[in-house]
Parts: sequence; structure tokens; C-alpha cells
Amino acid sequence: MSDVPFPVLVAAVFLLTSLTIVHLAMRHQNAQRALPERDAYLATHGLQAVACAHCQSTETRELGLDDAEDDRRLVACARCEKMLFRYTRDTLPHA
Repeated sequence: MSDVPFPVLVAAVFLLTSLTIVHLAMRHQNAQRALPERDAYLATHGLQAVACAHCQSTETRELGLDDAEDDRRLVACARCEKMLFRYTRDTLPHA
């Protein structure tokens, strides 16, 4: 067997697993932040209205970039789940 104590092996595996999960989450978030703006998406795919360039579905779902209430929004296809574009929704002036 190895000369490394079992608790050290468990801690090392836990640390490496945690770092891998954080890395994958950051990569996913960076990919979301790199999505094109709405107008650029429409122009790139030659579309007049919002539709998925992958499956041509017009059904979309909207998510906040950091949380559900974030004004920076992501739009994904409701059918194939591909992320399409991002935009910033207008905030209403406070009364």
C-alpha cells in the first residue's frame, strides 16, 4: 500500500473534486457571458424574429445571468435548451 495516510488521501480527492466542479461552473458562466447580444444574434443567423438557430423553435425561456432578478438576461431555446443570446432589460425608474 501507499505510505500516505487514508485521511490525507480523502482530503486530496475532496479538494481535487471541488476544484474541478468550481472550474466547470466558471467555464459555464464565462460561456454565458460570452453569448452575443440580441441584435448580433439575429444578424449573424439572418433572422427577423427570435428563433433558435439550431432547431428553429420560436419558444424561448429567459434566465437571469447571476440570479433570477438580474437585469442581465439570457435567452435559451425552450425545446433544445441551447443558449441563444443575452440582453439587458430596461429598468423602470423608481417613483
